Amino acid sequence: MIVDNGADEDAFGSDPMRRKLEIIIGGCVLVAVALCVGDVLEAQVGTGKTTRQSSKERKVRSKSGSGKGARSIKKGASTKTIDVKVRRFQESFVRDAADLAKQYEDAGNLVKTRKMLELILKLSPEVKGVRAKIKQIDEEMLSANGLSVEVNTARGWGPPVAAVFKGQAFRIRAVGDYRFVTNLSIGPSGFAVADASRDMAADIRCGALIGVVVPPPEAGKQPEPGKPFLVGAGGTITPRDTGLLFLKINAPKGHKSSGRLKVRMTGHVRKP
Repeated sequence: MIVDNGADEDAFGSDPMRRKLEIIIGGCVLVAVALCVGDVLEAQVGTGKTTRQSSKERKVRSKSGSGKGARSIKKGASTKTIDVKVRRFQESFVRDAADLAKQYEDAGNLVKTRKMLELILKLSPEVKGVRAKIKQIDEEMLSANGLSVEVNTARGWGPPVAAVFKGQAFRIRAVGDYRFVTNLSIGPSGFAVADASRDMAADIRCGALIGVVVPPPEAGKQPEPGKPFLVGAGGTITPRDTGLLFLKINAPKGHKSSGRLKVRMTGHVRKP
């Protein structure tokens, strides 16, 4: 038998059954929506908490950092006692150094006398009379150790005239006249200055008295002379090197000059 259910029935059966199913499905949808909304709200609340917590942590760090920066440096303890000890030390040192300087002076060693006075100035530059004493000693040393020589203008660099010392001044005076004679053929550039050992020295007047210091040679090497310097009529010279002093007139090789100059040296000079 074939039963015809009619066109009003569908796959879900009759109307009462369909309504029950619709109610059940609608309830499930509401539950799902509620769960989704809950998850969203929970995420938002969690983000807010995290943001507030990070903000609080930044504030705490800011307060902590500003507290460290604002912390004042403790003032050091008083140094009056130490200052008194320093003053006593300076006074004692100056007295002892002055006494030693006097002993050196009495012994005739003006170089060591000057060194002791320089030590006093380094520690206590305000001590009166020390600079005047050093100036007096310098004058005494520059006036001592007289040494006289003659320079033959017909020659070039002759034999050494004195031994001199680096940083130790000496005084030199030259007097006399000589005849400058030359019959050399030269071009528009003038006299050669390439080699001061045989030519003229550069940047020094032609015919002027000049000097050069030759330091002691190193083992196995030839002596290396220093740069020639102007002596002229004289003055106070402080050598840059320790060595032997040579003198000549600043003239080109092959000149025929004649005459002698008298030279007087004092101060830190010794016979060569």
